[in-house]
Amino acid sequence: MRKSLLIISIILTALSSCNRVTDGDHTLDIYVTSDVHGCYFSKYYLDDSVKPNSLSKVSAIVRKARETDSDIILIDNGDNLQGDNGAFYFNFVDTSSTHIFARMADYMKYDAIVLGNHDIEAGHPVYDRLKEQHTMPLLAANAVSTEGWNAGRPYFDEYTILQKNGLKVAIIGMTNPKVTNWITESLYEGIEFLNCDDMAQALVNRVRSKEHPDFVIVSVHCGSGEEDVESIENDALFLAKHLDGVDLVIGGHDHRPRTGTYSDKEVPTGYVDPGARCNYLGHATFTLTYKNGKRTGYCHDVELIPLADLAPDPEFDAAFEEDYNKVKEFTLRKICKVSAPFALSDALDGPSAYMNLLYDVQLAVSGADITFAAPLTSSGVINAGDLVYNDLTRIYPFENKLFVISLTGEQIRNYLEYSYDRWIRREGPAYCYDSAGGIKYKVYKKRPIGTRVEIESMQDGTPFDPGKSYKVAITSYRAMGGDGMLGTGAGLDVSNPDSYIVERYPEIKDLLYDYLEKVGTLDPKVNDNWIFIE
Repeated sequence: MRKSLLIISIILTALSSCNRVTDGDHTLDIYVTSDVHGCYFSKYYLDDSVKPNSLSKVSAIVRKARETDSDIILIDNGDNLQGDNGAFYFNFVDTSSTHIFARMADYMKYDAIVLGNHDIEAGHPVYDRLKEQHTMPLLAANAVSTEGWNAGRPYFDEYTILQKNGLKVAIIGMTNPKVTNWITESLYEGIEFLNCDDMAQALVNRVRSKEHPDFVIVSVHCGSGEEDVESIENDALFLAKHLDGVDLVIGGHDHRPRTGTYSDKEVPTGYVDPGARCNYLGHATFTLTYKNGKRTGYCHDVELIPLADLAPDPEFDAAFEEDYNKVKEFTLRKICKVSAPFALSDALDGPSAYMNLLYDVQLAVSGADITFAAPLTSSGVINAGDLVYNDLTRIYPFENKLFVISLTGEQIRNYLEYSYDRWIRREGPAYCYDSAGGIKYKVYKKRPIGTRVEIESMQDGTPFDPGKSYKVAITSYRAMGGDGMLGTGAGLDVSNPDSYIVERYPEIKDLLYDYLEKVGTLDPKVNDNWIFIE
């Protein structure tokens, strides 16, 4: 009996000593990417020229950092699976191979990947495949299963535990809970998304109580927002300021690079958001001093590393050259001819050939009375000659589906009032500037909001009736309440989209492909159905 007790005592002592941090300084180097949006390869598909931003450049920095510290931490904060031909190809074309991002993340030795809303938007077949293929954890603690044996439990991992430079590190990940406002339910069937603010502190407390980490990171795919204002979509700064027991908060989603420090807390909290598309790499350095197994000192530095002038990683490029060539071949596939060049940026200033193309496709496919569209890019030119798949992804870089909804004439006008108010004030990105096809109208810039849009008639000259219900072709993102156009603008209850959605069609990019292939030659034209009045 005494012998057994002695053995137990020795084991407990050993376990205790393993968990105790040795005295001295312990440094953690943490590198962060977010909103990569498919910027995997270092070269442009059209001419093989070097891109200013790519995961290859991130790999070059990480490889060099590991030469002096093999225990660096590498985290991605979500939105990797939409935005580039490479992502699209391995999402939906080559579905039998291990996904390119899974292989790249494994190659670069990421410690954790957080799910973003655009990763969820890729759909179950894509992210479920990633769950099986990633060797590192996919984190989204607030994504909870609602069906089957796992009901009530997280669909992805809540957190992961690392041992780095003598410290036990916990990484907690959460996705954007507002994702259900932007995508259809079929893409997240069986998953409920909880608000981060409602659960974050309890989750941090549970992880600290259960795992006893020396260092805690919360990586949340939400925009920065405001420090003292809770927000479902953009609450990363709020969490950084108000969470206790967290050393570093990682933000993303809004594509706005930012760093910060909250030092007026018992545990000072750093903040980093590296922005989007590998333009920057987030980097946080923490030095923790321990004496008698307790933390007695603490200092840190948070920075953004610009990547534009850095060289790609040649070893990374060589490892994925075959994948690049596959995507390049797919990208350069010819679709149709273009009779004259047209600038995508024209859509920011008024009627444009770019928007007219979207009007034509969405109305032709759906048979709707009216359609809304916005520029998803605000730069570049589509040249005359052969239009290839790469041009198509510049015109329509995202995987939105086409929906038809029912709106009254008055709701249509209110929708446009809301959109043009943001447009005139240049508030938000270009994809918030919706215009309409199928009707003739004028927009008076200098009038007060609510009186700017005057709808004269339908496109064919027949009367437009404010009290009549019309079939309106719209993106799935807008139909689910994206950017407030339907909710705040038109006044719909977007919590029940089935009450106003009439029809559903496939992805708009695929509809564009079929339309252009059938047309054979695209003759860009500017529709004069609406005009700005100064």
